[in-house]
Amino acid sequence: MDANGARFWQLAGARQFPALRHAVWDDGCRRLRLASQRTLAAALPPVAAFAAAQAALDRVPRAVDALGSVARWDEAAGAVVVRTPLPGGEWLPDQVLMPLAAAPTDLCSGADGVLYAALPGAVRLHDLRGRWADLSVSLAGLSPWRLAPAADGGVWAIERSGPGGARLARLTGRPVRQPAPQPDDYDGRVFRPSPENGCAPSWQLVGEAWPGSGRVLALASAPDGALAVLGWTDGDGHAALRRWLPAQQRWDAPLRLQGADYAHALAWLGPDRVAVRVPGRRDVPAFDLAAAAAGAVLPLGEVYPLPTAPGSESPEAPFCNGAVSPPRVPSGAAGASPLYPLSISQLARHGEAASFDAAGAGVALVDSGDATTVWHRLVAECHLPAQTGFVAWLAAGNEPLPPPVDSGEWHAHGFGQDIAALDDAMAAPQLPQAAWQREASELPGHPGLLGGARQPQVRGLFSVLVQNSRQRVRAIAGRYLWLRLVLHGNGRSGPEIAALRVWGGRFSYADRYLPRIYRETLSGDEATAPGALLGLIERSHRSALGAGGALSPALRARLALPPLALALGGEAVVSVEAPGSGWLLRDGAAAWRLRLQPDGIGVYRPQASPADFNERLLANFEGLLTPLEDRIVAAHLFSDPAAVPEASLDWLAGWIGVAFDPALPAARRRDWLRAAPDLARRHGSRDGLRLALDTATGGAVRSGSVLVVEDFRLRRILATLLGVDLADEHDPLLPGLQVSGNSVVGDTLVVGDTQRSELLALFDASVASDAENAAVIEFDRRLAHRATVLVHQAGSSADPAQDLALIRRIARLEAPAHVALRVVPASWPLMVGVASLVGVDTWLGPPRLPQPVQLQRSVLGGGDLLQVQPLLDPRLSGVPGGPTPLPVADGGPDLGVASDAPLRLDGSASRAGAGRLITEYRWRWLPPSDV
Repeated sequence: MDANGARFWQLAGARQFPALRHAVWDDGCRRLRLASQRTLAAALPPVAAFAAAQAALDRVPRAVDALGSVARWDEAAGAVVVRTPLPGGEWLPDQVLMPLAAAPTDLCSGADGVLYAALPGAVRLHDLRGRWADLSVSLAGLSPWRLAPAADGGVWAIERSGPGGARLARLTGRPVRQPAPQPDDYDGRVFRPSPENGCAPSWQLVGEAWPGSGRVLALASAPDGALAVLGWTDGDGHAALRRWLPAQQRWDAPLRLQGADYAHALAWLGPDRVAVRVPGRRDVPAFDLAAAAAGAVLPLGEVYPLPTAPGSESPEAPFCNGAVSPPRVPSGAAGASPLYPLSISQLARHGEAASFDAAGAGVALVDSGDATTVWHRLVAECHLPAQTGFVAWLAAGNEPLPPPVDSGEWHAHGFGQDIAALDDAMAAPQLPQAAWQREASELPGHPGLLGGARQPQVRGLFSVLVQNSRQRVRAIAGRYLWLRLVLHGNGRSGPEIAALRVWGGRFSYADRYLPRIYRETLSGDEATAPGALLGLIERSHRSALGAGGALSPALRARLALPPLALALGGEAVVSVEAPGSGWLLRDGAAAWRLRLQPDGIGVYRPQASPADFNERLLANFEGLLTPLEDRIVAAHLFSDPAAVPEASLDWLAGWIGVAFDPALPAARRRDWLRAAPDLARRHGSRDGLRLALDTATGGAVRSGSVLVVEDFRLRRILATLLGVDLADEHDPLLPGLQVSGNSVVGDTLVVGDTQRSELLALFDASVASDAENAAVIEFDRRLAHRATVLVHQAGSSADPAQDLALIRRIARLEAPAHVALRVVPASWPLMVGVASLVGVDTWLGPPRLPQPVQLQRSVLGGGDLLQVQPLLDPRLSGVPGGPTPLPVADGGPDLGVASDAPLRLDGSASRAGAGRLITEYRWRWLPPSDV
């Protein structure tokens, strides 16, 4: 609410613009802008496009990993072979990865380090870490054709379309590690789980992915778990996409991909963004599924060029398959190239946005609650480059439903220097156009939502008086206000709107400060008249006016007759403002409005009433004075830490003698100012130090990640721990004190050996030797007037070193003068097995994710893992080319001999494990009951 009592309603967010057409709300930068779109033309005739797509579907997709290694099916070798790029454009020689008895239909490098191959009736699993031998998993009646890696492990599989449709299934689980003991290796008395492998490979049938006469072509999954299938809805190759909704366990409705006829391959570019391959195109079209409208989605304007031009080897082929980003496309005979967009933007030239949806429901309902509300100003925080702009159409009424879009109840308000040339609607006479303002926001002390540097007439705050230019009294009144925008761009740039605010009701200077003679006296039909009536023409000209365009000779002759006597030139045209009842006649800069009346068609010269003109003239002064009054009324905000502009924080801090640390961000500086009275009152005490650290770290003291501990509380009696150096005197949590199994309760009570507790709690200097007295005094001296700030860095920001330096500076300034203070990072968030100091070493932070082992950094048992990288090329990961063979004990064939005959034992058929030799044979006689 401003100083005059006017209120505002703001539209800034995706919820406020539920109806978008060729426009999007960008959540990343919080802008309403034109959508990235373009139109795709067919690159090949339908017959050639179908043949090219069919040939591409018969190719076996390649698999890729994060290092760029490419696995492909080699028909001549009868195996899957891998090739790895080297710096400089060279390649390692081909390496046989997995021999197969039959040609696969797809290869997929999974996120779980497994290479999957789709075979007739089964899926072959090859572990890239060499933990278990290759395994085929099948499901009765399922014929996997295309695969896609699941984000959480396993693989999705889909059948090729047939008479029964195409089904989708999920393969999860993995075999037991090969080196693990087998069930028969355990003594019979040892408890073993049943089944032995609780997560064995298994299929889960999801259901039919593309029912009816459609044809499934591709399957793709995204790193965030999204899954989609690409198919043709009919025999004409019209491409459509369906997404799997895991929460609802169902498929959504197909989305038609405009301009992507005969598309045959699919890949995810990011959330809600997919790319497809279209026969004959030199680039890969992309689509934003979030911008779908009426079951269809237009292609994005971004251009993703293909690394190989049509005519080279494998011009049409599926995307390479693997859990990598960005997606890869085949290049050359055995390579793969990442898909990158060109640094060029293509935007829709026109777009629309509305505060109500297609059904007319007011999602972003602007409701004043008063039927007599006069809507005052429309304010926009936006960026309007040259040759761009937008028209804000406003309509008001007392019903909670917007008027029809083609009715005459909508009124245009222009934004942008070039909007008159971009939108024909702005050619109407006396239309309001927004003016740029110097302030970042009309709200006092507010930095605005647009951000960035303001530029006159281009970027910043724009304001326009809400008015109806089609009638003499131009106020727009009603309880509800409806808004729709028409955005215009040049294809490379467009308007970007951060927020729209509409103000009402109007504070009239004429009604408040001037004599009654200056107030509006017109009402009813006189007030809603288009202007000054010049004369009437016959209703028979209604059909000629409804056709629009150039004037017919008969109509031109009639308008030239008295009393109208309009001398119209050759450029005179008619446009329809309200179908059947309202028209606009323009001849160069001159314009007239024609309205249907009971006795004919009235011809009006646009002209406001004198009182309305005077009120709008005074509104120019009101628009300058009201912000000044608002700043005076809101002057207290400039002394409020929560509302003062960021640039004035140091100025406000100077009032009370506060100097901020340079590392403190703006939000923490505001917190510091709010806490300044308590900080000054408690300065030099432990509570003051805790408050200062808590304020500077954004609540780290309250959360427990930063603790202020007096050193005498660190006295502890430790239990024996394997892997913990209890004599480390530099570790604040392990001060090198005595080792015992005792427990400490509170500060002085020791539960344990009686004599030791008496010595600690009831020490009497009269019965001690001088050496013992000196030891006790030294012990007390080491703990007296000393404190430690423990920083659990697991919960700090992305730069722990910077946070630690800030804490040290704050602690040095705020600590009591007689206390020796140190700031150290805590070594352990939780010390299990040690006599715990509750609140000191019992802080539970976020879990530390295991990291690969690194030399000179990792500690045995500290959480880092030593494991093989799951790479397609075993030469890079250190895994042998095939599974590691286990030793085999073979005693030869079964023999039957007489009891007195000799028995010859032969173990020559046994073999050793990989890299080992058999040096001796050991035989064991088993009792008959064990045979």
